[in-house]
Amino acid sequence: MSEGTDQGRSLPLQPVDPALARTLQRFARLDTETPTPQLDYVQRRRLLSELQAGLIRSALPGISRAEHFVAAEGREICVRSYRKQGAGSGRTLVWLHGGGWMVGDLNTHDDLCEHLAQFTGHVVLSVHYRRTPESRFPAPLDDVMAVLQWLSDMRGLLHFAADKVLLGGDSAGAHLALAAAVRQIQQPTDAARIAGLLLLYPPLEPDQDNDSMRHFATGFGLTPAAMQRYWQELGRPEGQAAQWLTPGCSSAAIAALPPTLLMTASHDILRDEAEAFAHEAQALGAPLQLLRAPAMVHGFARMLAASPAARQQVELACSAWAELIGGQRPQSK
Repeated sequence: MSEGTDQGRSLPLQPVDPALARTLQRFARLDTETPTPQLDYVQRRRLLSELQAGLIRSALPGISRAEHFVAAEGREICVRSYRKQGAGSGRTLVWLHGGGWMVGDLNTHDDLCEHLAQFTGHVVLSVHYRRTPESRFPAPLDDVMAVLQWLSDMRGLLHFAADKVLLGGDSAGAHLALAAAVRQIQQPTDAARIAGLLLLYPPLEPDQDNDSMRHFATGFGLTPAAMQRYWQELGRPEGQAAQWLTPGCSSAAIAALPPTLLMTASHDILRDEAEAFAHEAQALGAPLQLLRAPAMVHGFARMLAASPAARQQVELACSAWAELIGGQRPQSK
């Protein structure tokens, strides 16, 4: 495994990036100072996620945005595009936001998607998939597949529509991205084909018990209790959807993955399960590169405006991924 300074799977010795530590403290104060007796658990988590994003929001100049709507059976899926002004013929990167499949939306991930557009030169399409508990798995995955089909159907009508696209996500979004790749391998259609995956600190299996889950249980943002609640609300589907819920267990599909960059955070309860999956995928012959971001906590990719070190790690992931998928990384300014 290649990374910044932490080697192997041992527990990190260096402290959390000071800017991230201060941001976590600000988030904790925001939580304490925002009484919401009228809201249930889900509504409160969504509100706090939006307030957190607003607290550290810093729009990047030179990024154009637009809203699009994907018509699907019985629903409409909102998609937001980000494009770096003056960018050349980049590819299309479909991005799936994190938030435990329950919280997070297009607005909470504006900063990250703007930076992805800047770092890669690609058109970034952020997808607001259906969330739990209103819509359980595989509903959010069905939305991802609908967007891929839409991108294929709209070729020649939208400049970013193509028969091959890139797919990525952070946290729960990374889980959905991997699940979409596995589903597409198992059930080929004429939807846009996934040509590369960018996965940031994904959760991959419920009920994990490992060193990182225990060592970073408190004081580092995401907690085991919250993760357990997220998995619980996601549901337990039957049939083939049960395989997509834990996509890392589908060995034949994992071996056939497109070029994949997976980045974990050193101080994250999900670190060990994601790295264990990466090593297993590499053993199966998957073209997967694993990076561990040192001094980072879960969700650091949402905190780029607050932490130069976090910004550097996301830029590093984009650069390494560009080499892996055979693309050219433009110079950022």
